[in-house]
Amino acid sequence: MRNRFHLSPAAAILAVLFVGAAGAAEAQQTFARAYAVTPRAGMTAQFETALKAHVEWRAENGDPWTWSVWSVETGEDLGDYVVRSTGHSWADFDAYDAGFGPRGLVHWRATVAPLVESVSSNISMVNESLSRPPPEGTEVAFVTITDFHLRPGFQDEFIAAITSATEILNEHDFGGYGIWSTSVTGGGPGPRISLVSLYSSWADMAEPDPSFEAIMTEALGEDGFEEWGDQLGQTFRGVEAYTMRRRPD
Repeated sequence: MRNRFHLSPAAAILAVLFVGAAGAAEAQQTFARAYAVTPRAGMTAQFETALKAHVEWRAENGDPWTWSVWSVETGEDLGDYVVRSTGHSWADFDAYDAGFGPRGLVHWRATVAPLVESVSSNISMVNESLSRPPPEGTEVAFVTITDFHLRPGFQDEFIAAITSATEILNEHDFGGYGIWSTSVTGGGPGPRISLVSLYSSWADMAEPDPSFEAIMTEALGEDGFEEWGDQLGQTFRGVEAYTMRRRPD
């Protein structure tokens, strides 16, 4: 994106990755659990074969959760995999631990774990009211995850800035779909909010027309848009992004 005037890092990133949202209503508490897995060096093919068999075993043996598998395509964790299940309540975690969870863990340890170098997990809360999911039946092939590491005490200011922008974008029918989520546990030091942008193809990642910058500038003016970006930039201490490919195979 060409900068016709100075943009803060926050504005520059969101000009590419921002998606519409539904407003500032109170978020429903919907949780997701994700595992990030690094295969042992030189054993990716064996790992994929074992993981595929494990996923099939779960489906055949009554796993009540639906898991999606993703491969990391860009960023520092290139070559890693993410296994994720969403749409849960806190009570679902208790029920899973008391039911299928231990059986699944035993099978994992016996089949996939020997091929794994490292694994980590986190639980995140999906902000339903600030998200814009695609129409039912849309095939999501890629996601780009942008992690904002917030400064302590600035979460409300970050949400306020995002909310004001999404209200403008919705009024102008800005294209794109995505999910906002907050790391609850296992997400590293400090508060973190993530934007998960959803795409059907690489080509789908092209900047919409009209662009984020054009819509925001029309609504706020150049000075107002720059001021919005500067205010947002003060709420976080770092940002990183990476893209994952869905692996239905």
